[in-house]
Amino acid sequence: MGRSKAMLLAEGETMLERQIRLLRSVASRVVIVGGRLEDSQKFGVSVAQDVVKGRGPLAGIYTALLQTRTEFNLVLGCDLPLVNRRLLGFLAARAIAAESDVTVPRSRDGRLQPLCAVYRRRALYAIRTSLAADQNKTSNFFPRVRTIAIPWRDLARAAFQPSVFDNMNTPEDYEYVRKRVEGPAATFA
Repeated sequence: MGRSKAMLLAEGETMLERQIRLLRSVASRVVIVGGRLEDSQKFGVSVAQDVVKGRGPLAGIYTALLQTRTEFNLVLGCDLPLVNRRLLGFLAARAIAAESDVTVPRSRDGRLQPLCAVYRRRALYAIRTSLAADQNKTSNFFPRVRTIAIPWRDLARAAFQPSVFDNMNTPEDYEYVRKRVEGPAATFA
């Protein structure tokens, strides 16, 4: 992207502000992993730096689980601008009902979406083992824990659009999202 995705603006708020707002709508506590200290005061949330540096999203999930006091924890990346509160509630309900260690949705193309998923605190050991073995891909530890992958057909049946997992990795992706959410009848929530 060439700049912080968290600070990209759409509909008058940064992606970070948006994701905090969404998470607060379904969770009692929000922690920004990798955020700036001033974000803690500005948004009234906790900020944690990666415990294991330079290891990507898996290290961020590990850090989040080390910080939490709750068993079920919703993880949401800053580059998923079309995720909405209803999807987060859906994931949380499925995770609690299944009592799985990881509850992760699949997009329409079959890819897992580990940065829009629910992780139980008890998955810490498996994540630590993956990091120690230099296996940084998030899904590498999934076979070692009870993982429920929600198939796209279940999400489609619940009336979620395929674009819900569109992410922003390039300036072109960002412009697409801005046009989509800032159009005449668009909503970003």
